[in-house]
Amino acid sequence: MPTTTNDRPDINALHALLDSVADTHEIVVRDARYADDALHGAWASAREDARDAWAAWSAEPGPVRWAVYVAARDREDAAVAACAHEHATV
Repeated sequence: MPTTTNDRPDINALHALLDSVADTHEIVVRDARYADDALHGAWASAREDARDAWAAWSAEPGPVRWAVYVAARDREDAAVAACAHEHATV
């Protein structure tokens, strides 16, 4: 991936790379307890990731750790929205 002069990824190149990845509409659930409820599993995993990222940022604040936390929190929010949508349409 192309980088800028300070060894950070070029944001335009990163967006182009992410846009080129096909969305398979699949969810990977890493905890077998949620094998029968993928949305709940996605939410639980995202929530755990967000908590871990918050703890890491709290212990050692910095822009990279903050970005990791925000991304994890966005995944948690998206999982909550998917769960709400699923239950609203049942």
